[in-house]
Amino acid sequence: MVLDAFARRRQFVVFIVLCILALGVLTTQVRSPEQRRIGWLGVAVQVVLAPMASGLSRIGDVVDRGWALITEIGRLRTENRRLAAEVARLREENAQLQDAAQEAQRLRSLMAVRQQSFRTVSARVIGRDPSHWFNTLLIDRGPRDGVRRNDPVVTSEGLVGHVIEASGGWARVLLVLDPRSAIGVLVGRSRDAGVAEGQGQPMLRVKYLSRDAEIQPGDQVVTAGLGEIYPRGLVVGTVVDVSRGEGDLFREALVRPAADLNHLEEMVILVAEGSQASR
Repeated sequence: MVLDAFARRRQFVVFIVLCILALGVLTTQVRSPEQRRIGWLGVAVQVVLAPMASGLSRIGDVVDRGWALITEIGRLRTENRRLAAEVARLREENAQLQDAAQEAQRLRSLMAVRQQSFRTVSARVIGRDPSHWFNTLLIDRGPRDGVRRNDPVVTSEGLVGHVIEASGGWARVLLVLDPRSAIGVLVGRSRDAGVAEGQGQPMLRVKYLSRDAEIQPGDQVVTAGLGEIYPRGLVVGTVVDVSRGEGDLFREALVRPAADLNHLEEMVILVAEGSQASR
């Protein structure tokens, strides 16, 4: 340890001496009439100090590049945070636009219903069928309010079902999830026709779709307007899965109902204008 310290001290002394010599040479050169000539001593000092100057220059370059890299990393981190915030904002905006589009579709459906000579009767749920085999509920509107058997029932979100029994000031509604329920529907942008059947479960099954039907999860399902119960254009739900049907002749789709059928409290009954008797 003592020898190492002595060696470092000697190197420092040598360096100081060389610096003094270099300073003396430069001073002499400035004072000399021939300032452009540094002589043999100056040449010797330059030979000794040139490697050191070159090393210091390289170290300076490395430091400059390192500092530039650190600055660039800081700038990239700031930009990354800004972009992450922008992505989050766009995702939120996209979700809001999707909600607005779905709401607009529901409003268009209700407007289409109004244009088909229906009047609306608001109703509240007053009872539910306790059976696990059937999906029905009681509402506080009946024939005295103009409600008749087979009148469709909806919410602002989508189709609920239809009236299967009515008397006095009450009626019973069969939900679309009931196994007895079958609805003619149109699926997706391709408008392929099928039949949505209840399964007594949270999902509907749409059957008899064309084998070549262009259907995918996310497609909306609406009533086709076939038969005597449901008008065309009521929102039924959204496709969540597509599969091959029996015998591979048709395709089938699982559909999540648009209306929250497990938490129904209020709904609207669509009563045909001019209907007086039970159908």
